[in-house]
Amino acid sequence: MTVSTDGSPATAHPHADQFWGTDEQDLLDLLATTRSGLSAAAAAQTLERVGPNRLDTQRDASPWALLARQFLNPIEIILIAATVLSGALGDWTDSAIILVILVLSGLLGFAQERGAGRAMRALLATVEVQSTVIRDGSKVEVPLSAVVPGDIALVRAGDLIPGDCIVLESTALTVDESALTGETFPAEKQPGTVSSDATIPERTNSVFLGTHVSSGEGTLLVVNTGGHTQLASISASLSARPPQTGFEKGMTSFGLLLTRLMVVFVIAIFVINLLLNRTLIDSVLFSLALAVGLTPQLLPAIVSISLAQGARMMARERVIVRRLDAIEDFGSMTVLCSDKTGTMTAGEIVLGSATDLEGADSDEVARWAALNAGLQSGWRNPIDRAILVAHPLPTDAVALDELPYDFQRKRMSLLVTPHPGEQPLLITKGALDSVLAVCATAVTADGTVPLSTVAAGLQERFAELSNGGYRVLGLATRAMPGAMSATAADEAGMTLVGLLTFADPVKADAASTLAELAASGVSVRMITGDNHLVAAHIAREVGLDTTLTLTGREIDAIGDHALAKRVLPVHVFSDLNPVQKERIVRAFRAAGHVVGYLGDGINDAPPLHAADVGITVDSAVPVAKQSAAIVLLDKDLRVLLDGVRQGRRTFANTMKYIFMTTSANFGNMLSMAIASIALPFLPLLAGQILLINLLTDLPATTIATDAVDEPQLKRPQVWNVRLIRNYMFMFGALSTVFDLTTFLLLRLVFHAEAPEFRSAWFLGSILTEVGVLFVLRTRAPFFLSRPSRWVILTSIIVVIVAIGVPYSPVAPLLELVPIPPALLGLIVLITLAYIASTELAKRFFWRAHGR
Repeated sequence: MTVSTDGSPATAHPHADQFWGTDEQDLLDLLATTRSGLSAAAAAQTLERVGPNRLDTQRDASPWALLARQFLNPIEIILIAATVLSGALGDWTDSAIILVILVLSGLLGFAQERGAGRAMRALLATVEVQSTVIRDGSKVEVPLSAVVPGDIALVRAGDLIPGDCIVLESTALTVDESALTGETFPAEKQPGTVSSDATIPERTNSVFLGTHVSSGEGTLLVVNTGGHTQLASISASLSARPPQTGFEKGMTSFGLLLTRLMVVFVIAIFVINLLLNRTLIDSVLFSLALAVGLTPQLLPAIVSISLAQGARMMARERVIVRRLDAIEDFGSMTVLCSDKTGTMTAGEIVLGSATDLEGADSDEVARWAALNAGLQSGWRNPIDRAILVAHPLPTDAVALDELPYDFQRKRMSLLVTPHPGEQPLLITKGALDSVLAVCATAVTADGTVPLSTVAAGLQERFAELSNGGYRVLGLATRAMPGAMSATAADEAGMTLVGLLTFADPVKADAASTLAELAASGVSVRMITGDNHLVAAHIAREVGLDTTLTLTGREIDAIGDHALAKRVLPVHVFSDLNPVQKERIVRAFRAAGHVVGYLGDGINDAPPLHAADVGITVDSAVPVAKQSAAIVLLDKDLRVLLDGVRQGRRTFANTMKYIFMTTSANFGNMLSMAIASIALPFLPLLAGQILLINLLTDLPATTIATDAVDEPQLKRPQVWNVRLIRNYMFMFGALSTVFDLTTFLLLRLVFHAEAPEFRSAWFLGSILTEVGVLFVLRTRAPFFLSRPSRWVILTSIIVVIVAIGVPYSPVAPLLELVPIPPALLGLIVLITLAYIASTELAKRFFWRAHGR
């Protein structure tokens, strides 16, 4: 970046794209910052100029773009053009009415979608990932989106890298760059300069947005953010869209169904009206108005409203939705892969014992364990915290170097000076098998002996403790006189000195919660890094089937195709690393399941990405929270169960609108198409059709608040376009039968001409559609299911408006006339008969479709 005359960063500097080859001080000068960071005022100015630290695909649509989207439906564009043409030919009154109705419909959708968007942004702010930066010389937490070029950022294990940065300081810093490079193993990072033409893996002094810290800690200078980052340039070069979610696939299939019907309607009705010698412009307007009437115009708004309302209600259950379309997948989830810690267990890990190899408590083993847990610079996990609660960190020890934990070695080593003046000691803690793999000797009551002499006894004790539900770690040491640093090669020839045991009791309600999830159609599978003995013990306590289990080693020996079959009967997976967890999730998806994954650690990011719906908790490491679509404010499966039910409620209410509106619209449009052929005049004018569509959509805007039948909350919900089609044809046909009955009575009994006919049909269309809403909104008898007060209120308002319009001053503009009392009574009777018939047909339909 260049620097403006007032000392603030201005436009992008030519070296900003190759900052890894630029000297540190030059970068600090170019960004008008220091190692003490920016001032809050300078950061605010930079944020205003460069924009939020988000990729373009993450930015919210502007209000103008949202408003324009309401009118960019191709059918509406053609209708508007035809309406303007009609006005140009002299019929400005009708044209103005049609345009006003279209504008009102668009504004309604705009207001609802914008309100839903604001509500969602407020909810997301509660779980936004934070970054630690230095502002005004002090460490502060700011949202990741508020990080700007020139910030000095502090990161540690589990943190997201907040932008493209240069490393100023590092302590055992390794970064997972697989999102950029595809490389599985973390890359080591340290200060310095590299060649300006270095590839990403060669840029050892730089870190990039979209990656995260695997271990260690570092101080970074943020150089580029948002759309100027390496990740943004890679994203822009990719033309392939991400795979569609289940919700998007359903919407696409539904849209294709409506498009086919619309094309047939428009062409057929247009041609028939021309053959009947009706004017070209009237035929065009009528055909297009029917097409608009067939489509659920407010569907995008209704979906946004329903999902946003669902997200708000889920927030009351302490479940935050980060990605709205995940609600559908949440409700349709059939398999939940979850760790046991904090979900099936209390999540309060305590150190049970620190013993020598004979099982006696050992203060020396406890001290070494506390040094290993407390002096490390990386992420302090629950096991480390449990050690330090039981045995506070000694104050006279000094850390010299460390080998961070990783999921291949499954151990962590620290080079320390235990006491002033003593020789350096390498202390290693980790999974017992991985620690034994680097040991040659062991300390016993008889002194230091070859490891082989105690191996059998150790395995027996390990099995006994594990079968009792204890997690067992090994602790080993190695004297390294004069050493100031350590490498992985130094983890060899070590001496096993003791065992650490940890307890995490099962939650009292865990078994009942898992049983409720199973009864709700969600099968829970335990996915854990613990050994198979501990996993099986906990699984039995919570009621999971342990007949078949799989370990990480066994999974590695199975190909992807075979794994999709092997995982189905297995409920307990143990000894897993992140790659193996991801393979399990993908295997369940390949087998046809909708998969949720619940995790909160660094190692959970890959399976969270791979799942249909990634679920984490508010206390998760940033990389897990960023990867997830759902965030639980409490790490509790019961909270998740409540969220699943709310997700199903949201999906069911969205489907109510689709079922009811498409069937009613299809019936009305089919009736008018037939009537337009049989009558010497058009049954309804374009403006009247659009007004019917607008008024009957109003109650639908409140459908998100409606109650849902209990049976629909007990099983996963999925899109079924064939069911929607059958529903639309059956109830649309029933609507058409009553419409045509009304048509015959109006012409043969009441001898109604065009104005009176249109007025009666206008009112009848609205009354029947509003009335049948109360029948079709539930699969139970309508009088046993109470709708929400908002559905009732808006329906009453619509009915009052519909009855009043033909008698109001606007009636002449709409070419409507007052309806005689006898005719009004007939419409009410037909409406009641239609409601009763629909109730009977509903019972037949759902019985035939097994619901």
